[in-house]
Amino acid sequence: MSRQISHRLLPVLACVLATAAATGAGAASDATGMRAIGGAYRQLVHELEQSHGARPDSAASQRIAAAARDFQDALKRDGGARPELATDARNIVVSLGDGTFSADGSIAALRRDARGSVITAEPWIPSPGGDPIPGAIGIALNQTGEGDCVGISVIKAFSDTPAGTAILHKAVTANADGSFNISFPGDATTVYHLGPDDLDQFGKGDPAAAALVGAMFRYFHRDPKQGALPTNKVMELLAGTLGDHARRADAEMTPQEITEFLARNADNVGRGVAMVFGGKPGRNGEWTKGDGHAFAVIRIDPAAGMLTYTNPWNEATTRTIAIADLARQAAGTSADFETVTFR
Repeated sequence: MSRQISHRLLPVLACVLATAAATGAGAASDATGMRAIGGAYRQLVHELEQSHGARPDSAASQRIAAAARDFQDALKRDGGARPELATDARNIVVSLGDGTFSADGSIAALRRDARGSVITAEPWIPSPGGDPIPGAIGIALNQTGEGDCVGISVIKAFSDTPAGTAILHKAVTANADGSFNISFPGDATTVYHLGPDDLDQFGKGDPAAAALVGAMFRYFHRDPKQGALPTNKVMELLAGTLGDHARRADAEMTPQEITEFLARNADNVGRGVAMVFGGKPGRNGEWTKGDGHAFAVIRIDPAAGMLTYTNPWNEATTRTIAIADLARQAAGTSADFETVTFR
């Protein structure tokens, strides 16, 4: 029995590492997402381009510094999961003060570190080839390998919404040999190919959804045996320009604030919003206080005071928890709630 429990804890431990690494500052406002980050990024690049080939005067320096700080703030509100870009913005502010500023060098650094990011995502015109998946995608994929919880729960949350379901059906197609082709809205120029023998490590019960999880690991250049995926970046990868990601860090919220946040999103979860949240699975798979594991929110019912969710160990089974209990236990922890609001 102890050997079986130890094996089941491996994915949880992997998720702990990824969640802790990605949590950062947390969100201070619901008004976050790739539009906020992308807008701040483009404004900063624009201000830098105005000083191309010349040292900026005092007014221009102030505009550049302000744009760099706005970009830093947008990155912090999204959870601080892009440290390279945050460092670029900080270096711009420092260089303006110490005389080492270079507009061209700053632009080059920003573009280098934004490459491959959803910040610079192009419009998605999916053309992965193959045949459409006839049935539902992502409603019953069960976790089997290390670190799969994030990908499975994000796909589950998307599958619970009309817009998310449409994205999933466009993102993955099947081939006659049992392999799959995957194209992500946040990585519009790449088509990933996964064979049938590659899939079991990414979950069982839904091969098309397992292929999506496998392609996510390839996008992030990660070995599923070495750790989990960053929740915010997975949601952005799957949404691209079709939705806006936001994060609310439990560490920065009181029980009342968590309750109010859930109430504000109650009407839209399962409709125009996909939501996942962090915690620790209990002995029977229920949510418990902690961090390191991702769950998908299925329904929020403020009138009944209940939240319905799924655990990727058994996605076909829905579970419930009293909102008051969830808010009381989650407040102040390192877990968070993450959403994509579809456009």
